[in-house]
Amino acid sequence: MSDISNYYDPNFNGTENWWKHPYGLLYTDSVHDFAQKNGAYWTLDVVASYLPEIKQYDFLICFFDVEGQHCSFYCREDTDLPDIVRQEIEYTDLAVSIKLYLIDGVLMFPSDN
Repeated sequence: MSDISNYYDPNFNGTENWWKHPYGLLYTDSVHDFAQKNGAYWTLDVVASYLPEIKQYDFLICFFDVEGQHCSFYCREDTDLPDIVRQEIEYTDLAVSIKLYLIDGVLMFPSDN
């Protein structure tokens, strides 16, 4: 896993708009901004694809851990607990790793909370 200090944080604080993914996932302005600037809307697709499996959790920490051109996606209830879901993504052009919170079905950066 990459050093947590290297995770992208756009320094947003809260959100003015709620964005909705076609699969029902809601996300904040900072997530929208990140996806748009980095061509990373696929990250929303990945999280949204797991909604049926994770919807019973009120709070999850979701990681996109990038190492070179490989990415590991996983969600946990806390950083030291086991993965609830995990997916290995063989190729990505995403340049940074990110940590997101999924709180009551809303995806956000920690700074949004």
